[in-house]
Amino acid sequence: GAYARVSAGGGVFSSCRMAQVDFREADLRETLFDHCDLTGALLSGAQLRHAVFHRCILDHADLRQAQLQGATFADCFMGHVQLADSALGMTKFSGSDLSHSSLRGAVLDGTLFTRCKLLDANADQTEWRHVVWTACDLTAMTWSGARWTRVVFHETPLPAKDFSGLVLEGCQFTACDLSGSRFVGARLAQCNFQSAQLKGVDFSNVHAPHALFCEAQGEGVVFVRAHLHQALFTQARLPGARFDGAHLHQTHFAQAQLAGARFNDCELTYADFRHADLTRADLRGAVMFRSCLHGTQTTDAQFSD
Repeated sequence: GAYARVSAGGGVFSSCRMAQVDFREADLRETLFDHCDLTGALLSGAQLRHAVFHRCILDHADLRQAQLQGATFADCFMGHVQLADSALGMTKFSGSDLSHSSLRGAVLDGTLFTRCKLLDANADQTEWRHVVWTACDLTAMTWSGARWTRVVFHETPLPAKDFSGLVLEGCQFTACDLSGSRFVGARLAQCNFQSAQLKGVDFSNVHAPHALFCEAQGEGVVFVRAHLHQALFTQARLPGARFDGAHLHQTHFAQAQLAGARFNDCELTYADFRHADLTRADLRGAVMFRSCLHGTQTTDAQFSD
């Protein structure tokens, strides 16, 4: 049916077959959709503040530029849904499948995703503020040009993801599996990678002052020419890590396991390596003015003359 610009706020639609319904620019705030088939529905520009979608089918639905602040999507199928340029402030998605969806250009502010699938979803050019991802599958999801502030990933695996060039401020990757991911050139101020799995991760040229890598672990991590002023690597296990040319002023490596790591030509002024393992590490060319090596294992380590 054609209900464009209709005002039906606060209504209830239960077990309705509404495939390809036209709700463009309709006022549907605080409306409940329960067990409804909204396949291909046209909801672009609709007012959907605090609307609730429960066990609905929204396959190929068009929600571009929709106002979805405070809306809830629970156990919905939303394959190929269009959410481009939509407003997703305080929106909640739980148990929903948004695979192959487009969120391009959307603003996510305080948005919650719990047990959701976003396989091959497009989140390019989005802005994420205080977004929380819990137990989600983001396989092949893209986010080129996205800007993230205070984003939290919890029990959400992120292996082989590309974060290169992104601006990520105060984001939480605690205990995440980031194996094989790329952060080349990203800005990571105050990001938290505590206890993360970092095998083969490339942090080359990142700007990450005050970042936390405490108890992170993984072989072959690359921090070449990274800016890591006052970053914390306390008790990190990063054998063979490469820090060549990195800025590590006042960086804290106490009790870190860094056997075979490379610190060639690094700025290590006031760096703290107390009780760290630098066995076979290469520190030739590094500036180590007032670096602390108290209790540090330096067997077969190489230093400048």
